[in-house]
Amino acid sequence: MSSTKNKLKNKHKLGFWLSTSLVVGNMTGSGIFLLPAALAMYGGISVFGWVFTTIGVIFLALVFSRLSKLITRAGGPYAYSREGFGDFAGFLVAWGYWISIWCGNAAIAVAGVGYLSTFIPSLKENYFLSAAVAIAAIWVFTFINTKSIRSVGMVQFVTTLLKILPLALLGTIGILTTTTSNP
Repeated sequence: MSSTKNKLKNKHKLGFWLSTSLVVGNMTGSGIFLLPAALAMYGGISVFGWVFTTIGVIFLALVFSRLSKLITRAGGPYAYSREGFGDFAGFLVAWGYWISIWCGNAAIAVAGVGYLSTFIPSLKENYFLSAAVAIAAIWVFTFINTKSIRSVGMVQFVTTLLKILPLALLGTIGILTTTTSNP
């Protein structure tokens, strides 16, 4: 009986790679692909924007790291703000996070349709089709999220690879091109 419980328990565990892909996939959003094109018009000065943003993200990660050691309850930012500032502040943080997820999901769906329009040109011309594809993408991922945590982890692992591999490839090509062109 206990081996059956252990097998069932292990079946629902994510493990190192799936857990890592959940974190990396959530941190690497569509902005990393959209921002370079948006910042390109500002030239080299845009690198300072990336540097300041990176420093800010590191400080934010350090704050959350420290808070997670001080407040060990589950709940993340909601639990931290509730513990420090009371129920109303906790509610506002949870509500704000929930609304930001709506906006973020919509932005990711729109960005995805924008990427797809390179391969399917009719998405640029037909706004109804573009909206239908974006909504379908949201529903597909919502359906996947209703399944087991392991299946969610596997999908996240694949999508994380699809995001990270092109970045690594382009970065490597960029470094090689820069170092070989300057003797």
